[in-house]
Amino acid sequence: MNKIITLAIALLFCHSLSAQDSHQALQDAFMDALRANDAAALGALYAPDAVSFDLAAQRLDGPAAIANAWGGFFSQFRVLEADLINPHLEIHGDTGVAWGEFAMRFEPVEGGEAMEMKGRFSDVTRNIDGRWLYVMDHVSVPTPGEEEPAAE
Repeated sequence: MNKIITLAIALLFCHSLSAQDSHQALQDAFMDALRANDAAALGALYAPDAVSFDLAAQRLDGPAAIANAWGGFFSQFRVLEADLINPHLEIHGDTGVAWGEFAMRFEPVEGGEAMEMKGRFSDVTRNIDGRWLYVMDHVSVPTPGEEEPAAE
Protein backbone atom coordinates (compact mmCIF):
# COMPACT_ATOMS: atom_id res chain seq x y z
CA MET A 1 0.00 0.00 0.00
CA ASN A 2 2.85 2.43 0.81
CA LYS A 3 4.31 1.85 -2.66
CA ILE A 4 0.98 2.81 -4.24
CA ILE A 5 0.77 6.00 -2.18
CA THR A 6 4.39 6.86 -3.01
CA LEU A 7 3.75 6.27 -6.72
CA ALA A 8 0.59 8.40 -6.64
CA ILE A 9 2.46 11.27 -4.94
CA ALA A 10 5.33 10.98 -7.45
CA LEU A 11 2.90 11.07 -10.39
CA LEU A 12 1.12 14.11 -8.98
CA PHE A 13 4.45 15.85 -8.40
CA CYS A 14 5.64 15.09 -11.94
CA HIS A 15 2.33 16.31 -13.35
CA SER A 16 2.62 19.56 -11.40
CA LEU A 17 6.12 20.10 -12.77
CA SER A 18 5.10 19.55 -16.38
CA ALA A 19 1.88 21.53 -15.90
CA GLN A 20 3.86 24.78 -15.81
CA ASP A 21 5.49 24.47 -19.22
CA SER A 22 4.01 27.86 -20.22
CA HIS A 23 2.93 31.01 -18.44
CA GLN A 24 -0.69 30.18 -19.28
CA ALA A 25 -0.32 26.70 -17.76
CA LEU A 26 1.10 28.31 -14.61
CA GLN A 27 -1.82 30.75 -14.41
CA ASP A 28 -4.27 27.87 -14.97
CA ALA A 29 -2.57 25.81 -12.23
CA PHE A 30 -2.85 28.78 -9.85
CA MET A 31 -6.57 29.19 -10.51
CA ASP A 32 -7.15 25.41 -10.18
CA ALA A 33 -5.31 25.32 -6.82
CA LEU A 34 -7.21 28.39 -5.60
CA ARG A 35 -10.57 26.83 -6.52
CA ALA A 36 -9.45 23.58 -4.82
CA ASN A 37 -8.49 25.50 -1.65
CA ASP A 38 -5.03 23.90 -1.84
CA ALA A 39 -2.40 26.04 -0.09
CA ALA A 40 0.48 23.60 -0.73
CA ALA A 41 -0.25 23.52 -4.46
CA LEU A 42 -0.31 27.34 -4.54
CA GLY A 43 3.04 27.59 -2.73
CA ALA A 44 4.60 25.09 -5.16
CA LEU A 45 3.98 27.53 -8.03
CA TYR A 46 6.53 30.04 -6.71
CA ALA A 47 10.29 30.26 -7.22
CA PRO A 48 12.47 29.79 -4.11
CA ASP A 49 13.21 33.54 -3.96
CA ALA A 50 9.67 34.68 -4.86
CA VAL A 51 8.05 37.68 -3.22
CA SER A 52 4.28 38.02 -2.87
CA PHE A 53 2.51 41.18 -1.80
CA ASP A 54 -0.88 40.11 -0.44
CA LEU A 55 -3.75 41.92 1.22
CA ALA A 56 -2.99 40.87 4.79
CA ALA A 57 0.74 40.38 5.34
CA GLN A 58 1.99 42.94 2.82
CA ARG A 59 5.13 40.93 1.92
CA LEU A 60 5.68 37.18 1.88
CA ASP A 61 9.09 35.73 1.01
CA GLY A 62 9.33 32.28 -0.57
CA PRO A 63 6.97 29.39 -1.29
CA ALA A 64 6.61 28.26 2.35
CA ALA A 65 5.48 31.70 3.57
CA ILE A 66 3.10 32.03 0.61
CA ALA A 67 1.61 28.56 1.21
CA ASN A 68 1.31 29.35 4.93
CA ALA A 69 -0.60 32.56 4.22
CA TRP A 70 -3.00 30.75 1.88
CA GLY A 71 -3.36 28.02 4.51
CA GLY A 72 -4.44 30.64 7.02
CA PHE A 73 -7.04 31.95 4.58
CA PHE A 74 -8.32 28.44 3.78
CA SER A 75 -8.59 27.62 7.49
CA GLN A 76 -11.19 30.40 7.73
CA PHE A 77 -12.77 30.48 4.25
CA ARG A 78 -13.64 28.14 1.41
CA VAL A 79 -13.34 29.47 -2.13
CA LEU A 80 -16.51 28.83 -4.11
CA GLU A 81 -15.59 30.60 -7.36
CA ALA A 82 -12.56 32.45 -8.69
CA ASP A 83 -12.10 34.05 -12.09
CA LEU A 84 -9.72 36.38 -13.87
CA ILE A 85 -11.25 39.37 -15.66
CA ASN A 86 -9.54 41.07 -18.59
CA PRO A 87 -6.19 39.29 -18.07
CA HIS A 88 -3.21 40.54 -20.07
CA LEU A 89 0.10 38.79 -20.63
CA GLU A 90 3.41 39.71 -22.23
CA ILE A 91 6.30 37.29 -22.62
CA HIS A 92 9.83 38.69 -22.97
CA GLY A 93 12.25 35.78 -23.41
CA ASP A 94 12.18 33.76 -20.20
CA THR A 95 10.12 36.37 -18.30
CA GLY A 96 6.37 36.88 -18.30
CA VAL A 97 4.43 39.87 -17.04
CA ALA A 98 0.68 39.59 -16.39
CA TRP A 99 -2.00 41.88 -15.01
CA GLY A 100 -5.74 42.23 -14.84
CA GLU A 101 -8.62 41.98 -12.42
CA PHE A 102 -10.04 39.09 -10.42
CA ALA A 103 -13.33 38.15 -8.81
CA MET A 104 -13.63 35.61 -6.00
CA ARG A 105 -16.58 34.31 -4.04
CA PHE A 106 -15.93 32.52 -0.74
CA GLU A 107 -17.75 31.50 2.43
CA PRO A 108 -16.71 31.10 6.05
CA VAL A 109 -15.69 27.54 6.94
CA GLU A 110 -17.73 27.81 10.17
CA GLY A 111 -20.84 28.65 8.14
CA GLY A 112 -22.36 31.91 7.13
CA GLU A 113 -23.14 33.94 4.08
CA ALA A 114 -20.87 33.87 1.04
CA MET A 115 -18.83 37.01 0.30
CA GLU A 116 -17.40 38.48 -2.87
CA MET A 117 -14.07 40.15 -3.46
CA LYS A 118 -13.03 41.98 -6.61
CA GLY A 119 -9.60 43.40 -7.17
CA ARG A 120 -6.50 43.73 -9.32
CA PHE A 121 -3.48 41.53 -9.81
CA SER A 122 -0.05 41.78 -11.37
CA ASP A 123 2.67 39.17 -11.52
CA VAL A 124 6.08 38.42 -12.93
CA THR A 125 7.00 34.88 -13.88
CA ARG A 126 10.20 33.30 -15.05
CA ASN A 127 11.04 30.14 -16.93
CA ILE A 128 13.47 28.42 -14.58
CA ASP A 129 14.95 25.16 -15.90
CA GLY A 130 11.99 24.66 -18.25
CA ARG A 131 9.32 25.36 -15.63
CA TRP A 132 7.41 28.64 -15.32
CA LEU A 133 7.19 29.92 -11.72
CA TYR A 134 6.00 33.11 -10.07
CA VAL A 135 8.85 35.36 -8.90
CA MET A 136 6.63 38.28 -7.82
CA ASP A 137 2.93 38.89 -7.47
CA HIS A 138 0.76 41.62 -6.07
CA VAL A 139 -2.97 41.91 -5.39
CA SER A 140 -5.05 44.88 -4.31
CA VAL A 141 -8.70 45.68 -3.81
CA PRO A 142 -10.43 49.01 -4.37
CA THR A 143 -10.38 51.36 -1.42
CA PRO A 144 -13.72 52.74 -0.17
CA GLY A 145 -15.12 55.09 -2.79
CA GLU A 146 -12.88 53.71 -5.54
CA GLU A 147 -14.54 52.01 -8.51
CA GLU A 148 -14.44 48.21 -8.62
CA PRO A 149 -12.81 46.55 -11.64
CA ALA A 150 -15.03 46.39 -14.71
CA ALA A 151 -16.93 43.17 -15.30
CA GLU A 152 -16.10 41.22 -18.42
